[in-house]
Amino acid sequence: MESFNFIRSGNLPNNLRILLIHPHLHLFGGSEKLTKILINELDGLGYEVVVLSGGKASADIPVSPRVKYEVITDVFTKIPSDVILSIRSEKILNIIYSVDDVISRYKPDVCLVMIQEPIYVIATKLADPRMGTALYIHYPFEEELTSNNVYVFLTLYRFPHLYEGLYRIADLHMTNSNYTASALYKSFGIESNVTYPAIDWDYFKKELDLTEDRGNVILTVGRFVPQKRHDVLLNWFKRYIKPEVPDAELVIVGVPDMRFLEYYERLKKLSSEVEGVTLVDRVLTPTEMMKYYRTAKVYVHLRIGEHFGMAPVEAMSQGAIPILPERSGLAEVVTSGRDGFVANNDDDLLKYVMSVLKMPKNELTEIRKFAYRRAWYFNPDRFAKEVIHYLKIISKK
Repeated sequence: MESFNFIRSGNLPNNLRILLIHPHLHLFGGSEKLTKILINELDGLGYEVVVLSGGKASADIPVSPRVKYEVITDVFTKIPSDVILSIRSEKILNIIYSVDDVISRYKPDVCLVMIQEPIYVIATKLADPRMGTALYIHYPFEEELTSNNVYVFLTLYRFPHLYEGLYRIADLHMTNSNYTASALYKSFGIESNVTYPAIDWDYFKKELDLTEDRGNVILTVGRFVPQKRHDVLLNWFKRYIKPEVPDAELVIVGVPDMRFLEYYERLKKLSSEVEGVTLVDRVLTPTEMMKYYRTAKVYVHLRIGEHFGMAPVEAMSQGAIPILPERSGLAEVVTSGRDGFVANNDDDLLKYVMSVLKMPKNELTEIRKFAYRRAWYFNPDRFAKEVIHYLKIISKK
C-alpha cells in the first residue's frame, strides 16, 4: 500500500487579491476543472479571489468569505433597446462593462485569465491600465472550431479568429506544457512560463494497493469530440483486441459536447454494437472516476496533438498504466517504459495496449509504482504556488 502526506507545505504571504476570469465555468472540461481546482487551493492558502464567469457558479466553487463569484452582466438591459449590434460586439461590450464593474467594486491587485482569450486582458487594461495581467494558455489555437459551431463559441463568450493577434497584450503568459509553449513561440514569438496543471486532491487521499490483480480493462476519458478518437479505439477493440484477448473490456467515459452531438450519437451506436464496451456519458465526481481508474489495467489517450491531459494523470494516480501519443504534451508526463508508454504512431499505440494486457504481474506492478509516484507532482499545492509566484511578479503590490 502506498500513500502520500499532502499537508500544504506552508502558506505564502496572502495579501494578494486576484481577479480570476474563465468565461464558462458552468461547463465540464479540462480548463474548467483546472480553474476550479485553482480557486479551491487559493482559498485554502488564504488568498482573496474574485471569480468572473459567464454562468452561474457550480457546486464545486468554494463558498468562502475569501471567494466572490460574479457573472458577466447582460449590458443590453442598460442601453436603449433599438441599439442593434452583432453577437460578437454584444458579448465584448458585456465583458468590458462587467470587468470594469468588478474591478471598481473589488479593486483586485492582479488579473489571471484561465483560458486563451486576451479580450479579457484588454477589458482589464481599459478598466485599470496599471493592473498586471496573465494568460493561462491551454493551446494558442482553437482546434475544435468549425463553421457550424462558431455560434456556440460566441454564446460562451469565446472569440475564435479574434484572439490570436492579441496575445502580446498580456503582461505574462503561462502554458500547460512544453508542447504548448513551443507552439506559442513558433507561431507568435512569445515566450511563456510552463506551469503544469494539477488534479484534484481527492485522487491522493486513499491508499492504493499497487500489487492487486486487475482485469483486462482498457479505459479512456474525454469529452465526446472527434479529436479524441474514441471511434478509432472502438474499431481497434472490435477488430484486434477482443479477438486476441477475449476477456478484454473497454470503458469510455465522457460527456457530450453541444458542438459535436452527431459524433456522440455515432459513438453510442458503435459502442452498443460491440461486446464488452461500456459508454459512460455523464459528469462523474472524482470518487466515481476513481472507481473506473482503479479497475483499469490500461489507460489509453488517442488524441494526436493533445496539449495536455488531466485524465492520464488521474489514471496514473490510481494505478492505471498510461499509453499516450508522442506528438502531444501528454508525452511529457511519462518516461516511456518506466511509468507508461509513449508511441510515435497508431501501430505502436495498439502494440503497447496488447503488451500491457499480457504483461506479467511483476512488470505491471513496477510500472504502476513509478506511474503512481509521478502523478504526485501534479498536485494542487504545487500548481497554485507556481501560479502565485508569477502573479506576484506582475501585481501592483
